[in-house]
Amino acid sequence: MIDQLRSRYRRWRIRRRRKKLLRAYSRVFKRRTGKQVGFTPIMAAWSYAERDGLLTQHDDGTMEWHWPSEATEVEMDDLDE
Repeated sequence: MIDQLRSRYRRWRIRRRRKKLLRAYSRVFKRRTGKQVGFTPIMAAWSYAERDGLLTQHDDGTMEWHWPSEATEVEMDDLDE
């Protein structure tokens, strides 16, 4: 039971961090270009994540996320609080 809860919590944290990261990249794009809505900020966010080595898009359309080491993750989590 505890393991299931930990697993669900971990998956939730990963989804949350991905959303926050893409939202941050999207904000950078919005500030640079002034374009606020639409598909372009989302695509730019994916492009920035791919450029920084955090995201790999495969030919079949799937995306694979690459996260920094555990030490960096802890530091990033401390920033959330």
